[in-house]
Amino acid sequence: MKRILMLCFMIFCIGSTAFAAFDKSGPSILIAEVACYGENELLPEFVENFKDVLANELNETNKYRVDTSRFGVESDEDEIFSMIHMDAIAHSHLYRRELANAKMIRYGDSVMGRQYYQDEAKTAQRMKSEGQPYSLSPNVTAKVIELGQQYNVDYMLFVNLRDVDVWRKHGGIFGTHAKTDQFRGKKANFELEFYLINTKTGKVFEGQNAEKKTSLVSNILISKYGNNFTIQEMVQTLIAAQSQQIIKTINNKGIKTIGG
Repeated sequence: MKRILMLCFMIFCIGSTAFAAFDKSGPSILIAEVACYGENELLPEFVENFKDVLANELNETNKYRVDTSRFGVESDEDEIFSMIHMDAIAHSHLYRRELANAKMIRYGDSVMGRQYYQDEAKTAQRMKSEGQPYSLSPNVTAKVIELGQQYNVDYMLFVNLRDVDVWRKHGGIFGTHAKTDQFRGKKANFELEFYLINTKTGKVFEGQNAEKKTSLVSNILISKYGNNFTIQEMVQTLIAAQSQQIIKTINNKGIKTIGG
């Protein structure tokens, strides 16, 4: 009897441990693309840095299984993921044609029609629906479901770094568009949109962040680096803050809105 009880106890412990481990891993998220579809191109190093920080911040939550298999890999799928990203932007409540680059404008016009974005009243009304789930083009939805099965993930995450500018103290050199290691960064503007897509349904949740070098970020910078922090140190702090804001919105709204 003791042996039977001991065996039952061991099975219970193993089962409980396995369930706890599965529960801790949570849903899986593929970081599909981080790119700039805004007016200005960003340094590739800046984009790659953002991806790394975002992945680390997601991993540290211990809530998600984070797939970074697309990092640093060029493949024929790059254009497919770019199409999915642009389709999510074009159908979103946040897209502003006048703030997009030529590639995004061409794609948006092709799927929605140029006139769709030129009615200011309709645009204002559309933007009020931010955060409500929406659908992609049917052919793109089919591709999302196919890729979701291929990568075995529950969600895809896309980030559009639409407008990121960092200036040095004197002059207008962009710290995110040019190599300016030697300059001191004193002014910043950081605007992005992100798109979380359910790979089972193709439903999309959108969110946006807009942050200047706020007093909170300034206090963090001063406490870490003193008053003479560099552009790179300021950018790194802003990237971490933006990544944390994305994750906070996904935790509080994103998964709940399009999950299941």
